[in-house]
Amino acid sequence: MTFIGRKNELDFLESCYSSASAQLVVVYGRRRVGKTELLTHFAHDKEHVFFASPAATKAEQLAAFSRQMFEAGSPASRYVTQYADWESALGDVVNLPVKGDGKRLVIIDEFPYLAKADPSLPSVLQNLWDHTLKNANVMLVLCGSAMSFIEKEVLAEKSPLYGRATGVLKVDPMPYWDAAQFFPTYPPADKALSYAVLGGVPHYLAQFDPSDTVETNIKQRILRRGTALYSETEFLMHQEFREPATYNTILNAVALGSTQLNDIAQRTMLQPQAVSTYLKNLIEVNIVEREFPVATKQTVKAKAARGLYEISDNFFRFWYAFVAPNRSDLEMGDIDGVYEYEIAPKLHDFAAHPFERICADWLRRENMRRVLPFHAQDIGRWWSNSTEIDVVAVDTTKRQVIAGECKFRNKPMDVAMLRELQEKATQIPSSNTRFMLFSLSGFSPELEKLAQDDDSVRLVDVAALYKAE
Repeated sequence: MTFIGRKNELDFLESCYSSASAQLVVVYGRRRVGKTELLTHFAHDKEHVFFASPAATKAEQLAAFSRQMFEAGSPASRYVTQYADWESALGDVVNLPVKGDGKRLVIIDEFPYLAKADPSLPSVLQNLWDHTLKNANVMLVLCGSAMSFIEKEVLAEKSPLYGRATGVLKVDPMPYWDAAQFFPTYPPADKALSYAVLGGVPHYLAQFDPSDTVETNIKQRILRRGTALYSETEFLMHQEFREPATYNTILNAVALGSTQLNDIAQRTMLQPQAVSTYLKNLIEVNIVEREFPVATKQTVKAKAARGLYEISDNFFRFWYAFVAPNRSDLEMGDIDGVYEYEIAPKLHDFAAHPFERICADWLRRENMRRVLPFHAQDIGRWWSNSTEIDVVAVDTTKRQVIAGECKFRNKPMDVAMLRELQEKATQIPSSNTRFMLFSLSGFSPELEKLAQDDDSVRLVDVAALYKAE
């Protein structure tokens, strides 16, 4: 498959590679997010060693690394059959052959596996970096999926490697416009629906067949027992966490509508302090998000009990909404029945919230392109005790505002929806409020005429969200 997206990440890695100084780059992110594909694509036109660390003993790991170094032309192959330890192995990086202006590029994928087999490795690497590698023409990339390990054992202040990294790249799920490239022939509405179901994790997107309909893909590649996506959530939970059953209980609670810390604690019968820790770990791997209304002060965000928790990973949200509660029927093979009666009637309502996120991301991209009426400092959802607005953008003064309504349904938006939005927006302090309406199914003729005559109103259909820059 053609490599898709990741322009910013590739640009960052290329800038490291072209730097005049030695580079120690840490790349991390949750499993399935595409780190290995990114690094493979980055390295494909360069002389390099790409070591995929096995979950094995130190001796087995050293033997495998030795073979790759020797195949890459290390002169040590003339004298030894295998490196004796990691100090000699990594120290030999400076002796790899190099062409032209290139760097000696060594990528170690799943570095946590090596450190688990040999806990002294970070200290060994720190010593080598301080005395040898930082003065050499090398680029050493440490990559890992164990996010908590990378953050605590490589980047944290107590780590031997603290302060040594010349670059740190966290790989997040793709934005919706890159995810759409997995389905080049889909109409914009189906691209949005696919993103609502799968999110921006490349491994999930690659499971769908772009020549099939969204319905067929859901039936054949999510609901069918034995497929990768059917069991993906359970697999990832077991890989990432020591107590997958507890995390599963918490995610079920959030999926069923418990969005505040105390509500989640009551539903799961866990202590709020413990729930807060579990939620923090779920946030680290981009499965859960803690959300605040736009323009909330940092002092408010710092309070543990504030904010709303929700499943931010679209695929996990789909799985807990439709697969988990219908597991017995799916295990029996009643795929068509589950889709027809449990999914199809609710799918557009389910997609409404991801569609709001698509619209917010579109606004963020427009903001970066400097084509909004003002430069927005904050973009997201806004709510009070009685009112909610799907997407809001505010400037630094909090006086310039864009208020947006998003509708993912098979009916055009009309003037009444604009009036309702305008009424809700009166609760946001502003000296100048503009309005945007985002629609899956277009707009009524009356609303289109009104928008033509009123510069404060802009209509954005789903096709506009997917137009190339």
